[in-house]
Amino acid sequence: MRCNIVVIDANFLFLPIQFKIDYLSEINYVLVGKNYFLIYKQIFDELESKRKRLHEISKFGRELNFAKVYLESNKKNYNLIYIDKIKQGSETTDQFLLSECLRLNKKHPNIFLATNDSQLRREASKANIRNVCLRQKKYLVIS
Repeated sequence: MRCNIVVIDANFLFLPIQFKIDYLSEINYVLVGKNYFLIYKQIFDELESKRKRLHEISKFGRELNFAKVYLESNKKNYNLIYIDKIKQGSETTDQFLLSECLRLNKKHPNIFLATNDSQLRREASKANIRNVCLRQKKYLVIS
């Protein structure tokens, strides 16, 4: 059976509230085989840092809370795996995600990076990492 690993970037966490897209369900429907969704602690650390800069009661804070509720409510239906790993030194979160995808790609041939960051998608494509992204604010595309 084919096994797919989907690494989730921070901007994907907000798709359910911003665009009413159930990305876990959509990806699970499109990718053939067993899917595992990886979310790194680094992503939550970055988002919590932003929340503190913007204050707890901001719109961003409410959206982040909704994103966490979405993940927790879907944890049993999908293979969500939280990885307690963060970036090192001056590495950016994008560099961290890309290096993790490359590391995983050595062991598993079906690695996908779910992100809407165009620069990160280009870098991933150059490294032969497939992408999942949002198109026209309506649907997900795998490239």
